[in-house]
Amino acid sequence: MAWTKANTAVAVGAGLLLATGTTTITVKAIQEYWIYSTVPDLYFQVDAQQFQGLPKNLLVLRPTHFTDGTRDFTTSTQPKPGQYVARMLGRNASLEQLMAAAFGCDLSRVVPPVIKPNGNFDYMVTVPSRQQERLQAAVKRKLGYTAHWENRETDVLLLETITPNPPAFRLSTATIGNVMPGRHKYQFIRMQPASMLEFLDDDFRKPVLDRTGLTNFYDFSIEVNWNGPDGPTERQLESTLNNLGLKLKPATESIPMLVVEKAI
Repeated sequence: MAWTKANTAVAVGAGLLLATGTTTITVKAIQEYWIYSTVPDLYFQVDAQQFQGLPKNLLVLRPTHFTDGTRDFTTSTQPKPGQYVARMLGRNASLEQLMAAAFGCDLSRVVPPVIKPNGNFDYMVTVPSRQQERLQAAVKRKLGYTAHWENRETDVLLLETITPNPPAFRLSTATIGNVMPGRHKYQFIRMQPASMLEFLDDDFRKPVLDRTGLTNFYDFSIEVNWNGPDGPTERQLESTLNNLGLKLKPATESIPMLVVEKAI
């Protein structure tokens, strides 16, 4: 997996931060796009904060023409207290990555179909509600694939503590949870250790299950001590966890898996 992916939930403010003179789209009703030329490529090159400034009501699913690494993230903004609006973006995503986004699960939970479409895809969802449901419908309509949840015996990794109450997890006094990606670090604010799992599952290529027993909300950070587009080795990730007072134990369990199949 290329370490260009950022699957991050971020609370940020909106605001169009694209360069002056960039082509933009103004829409009122929900618009669906399947062709390259309609939506500017620059829309797929923004970061999570800039993404909040793009036009709303866009639902884009198209074959990709990007050749660089996969890039995807989900962001959320809070226009009113207690109200969160999610947005989703993926560039050069495989069918498995597309389905993981559409059904809101980790890539390691996806069971691919026997026959897959050729190539990868771009997707973008800036509609104000039912984001995953709308993307699922677009995948079924445009690509002819759907998915269902099914319990299966699966090789997993259990996330456990090395010693009780690891000191790296500080009880949080913050009122809002957030994840802040930075240079060589991910900082988690008012989160549980299970919040790390979305960052771990893809790299271990196995589902990671939380068995830490840490149920409070904490502030903590992950040191990103690796370089290059191929991401960390398993040993590097294990070292990162050990520094937090955590470990991984291989196991086999029956867990829900997302089984992708051709739509009838």
